[in-house]
Amino acid sequence: MFNLPDYVIRLQEDLRLERKCHARLDRSTDQLREKADKQEEEIKRLQRENSKLKKENNQLKQEIEKLTKTNNRYRISLFDHGNFKHPDDNKNKLEKGGQKGHPDTNRESGENYSSFEKNRLFVKTCGKCGHKLKRVSGVRQKVLIDIIINPDVMKMVLESERQWCGHCKMEINAKDQRTLPFTEYGMNTFMMTMILRFKCHSSLQNIAAVITVSHGLKLSKSDVSNILKQAKSYLKSRYDKLIKEIRTGKVLYSDETGWLVNGQPAWMWIMANEDITVYFAAESRGKGIAEELYGNSNAYSMHDGLASYSSSAAPDKQCFCWAHFLRFAFEETVNEKEDSEAVLLCNELVRIYNIKYTHPEYSLGKLKNIINIRLDQVLKVNSQNRNIINIQNRLKTQKQGLINSLLYTADGTNNLSERELRNIAIKKRISYGSNTFKGMETTAVLGSIMQTLGKKDNLLPNLSLWLQNGIKEKYRQYSHQALYDSA
Repeated sequence: MFNLPDYVIRLQEDLRLERKCHARLDRSTDQLREKADKQEEEIKRLQRENSKLKKENNQLKQEIEKLTKTNNRYRISLFDHGNFKHPDDNKNKLEKGGQKGHPDTNRESGENYSSFEKNRLFVKTCGKCGHKLKRVSGVRQKVLIDIIINPDVMKMVLESERQWCGHCKMEINAKDQRTLPFTEYGMNTFMMTMILRFKCHSSLQNIAAVITVSHGLKLSKSDVSNILKQAKSYLKSRYDKLIKEIRTGKVLYSDETGWLVNGQPAWMWIMANEDITVYFAAESRGKGIAEELYGNSNAYSMHDGLASYSSSAAPDKQCFCWAHFLRFAFEETVNEKEDSEAVLLCNELVRIYNIKYTHPEYSLGKLKNIINIRLDQVLKVNSQNRNIINIQNRLKTQKQGLINSLLYTADGTNNLSERELRNIAIKKRISYGSNTFKGMETTAVLGSIMQTLGKKDNLLPNLSLWLQNGIKEKYRQYSHQALYDSA
């Protein structure tokens, strides 16, 4: 047999070892390639997470900046900053007592004591030793003003003759003006319940307790609830008339606040002017509600800038609140230095707001022209400051409405509607809303009646008259003039 040379045998062995080594390297390469692919996927995942975290970090920075501005606004009073005060004015401390331009609420200054009933008191004997005392001419005078608590309930059986009208061919029943249909409770009970509910923010249980203790008429929560439901049915027509009347005014102030119906969110809207306040129950905050409330009105629509109001009135009838606009400008510049460009621009806006009050001699046309020019100058400021750009962007969309508000409203703000909304907002905090949507509507109707009458004198006589008129409209048999038998 032919024997291969030794070097060939060695080469064959080396080749076998090389093949084994190559196979191991191939396996290692495959493992490393697989590991590299996994690491590449991990790197891409980390990059995606990093990008997401950067985005979230930017959002958090914006939120922190926003919260910082808001916290600074709360720490530095809005009025102290000068948003409603000319920045060049000195901040003098107000004196105690009534301020100029505000109504005098001091009862004693307008009291006519000469009309008071006078009673003279004296003592016959000394309460300590029993010694008899003489009458004297000297007196010490004291004024007494107190309420009358009457625990005696008026109880009466009314007999109404069943008369016949030969002309109308119908039965006529005389009705006492103090009575209401389908209830034994009288007019005073209805009015007191409404006063306690909408002027004192009392719960149904507390209303029943007050009337039971102070007036001697025992009521339950369900009695009080039924009284309010009936009152709503009698006053609904007056409520509808208030809506029509407020639309005919020059300016219609609008706003809204959250409400709860059995724990679910709802909205209580408001329309107001100096004489009338109307609340409106709604399930949403959408523009459809704003359009329904404004209706066919031609009044200037004063609001805080909520987008829902944008389509309710024509662009030339929009009025934007300067209080909200200046607060926005202040929040944007609250972290700036006092001499920064942004703060100077904010102060300029305050001066523009005060033009109407610093120059009362200006005519409406001249005032409009000056404000327009000054606002245009603010818009022409060329700056890379993000805060200034934000203020300018808002000013672009609200410019005409801000001018209108200074021209056609008393103070250029939506403060009137917010003051009128405060009453119903307090009620919401106390009562946590309504159990049903109909209950919310009852609150809106009766709340509107009481808030409107509260702006006038003689609340009780007017409330009684509106209730009687509502009853007569609903039940024609109550329109007859009743007389009492003197026999």
